[in-house]
Amino acid sequence: MPKAIALYSGGLDSALAILVTMRQSIEVTAITFLNHFGCDISDKSSCSKDPFSAAQKFGFEVKLCHLADKFMDIVKNPKFGHGKNMNPCIDCRILMLREAKELMKMRGADFVITGEVLGQRPMSQRRDTFPKID
Repeated sequence: MPKAIALYSGGLDSALAILVTMRQSIEVTAITFLNHFGCDISDKSSCSKDPFSAAQKFGFEVKLCHLADKFMDIVKNPKFGHGKNMNPCIDCRILMLREAKELMKMRGADFVITGEVLGQRPMSQRRDTFPKID
């Protein structure tokens, strides 16, 4: 059976990407990233969503990965600059994909899925940024 690693925010787009992939008889392991900036999945007022409710309902595994110091490094010195505030959008996306690639190797997975919506984010989800991220 083919295997995939999914970048999973707990939101609708990544959940739908996981479900579409699972319907093709592909085993999915989701990875949710945490950082130092108040995104706490246990806090209902937080910017992060609970990744476990959909996982339990639809039958996929979720792994949590704390980016910690790696994320702080790119906030301080982002290679591709900051977004509207101090968010290093492109550098952050690259970091998440690198971490997913490592999990892909450890799990023997075949590919990574993201649930990206082209044009939704002004810095990281534009066609012209994909070569930088790749």
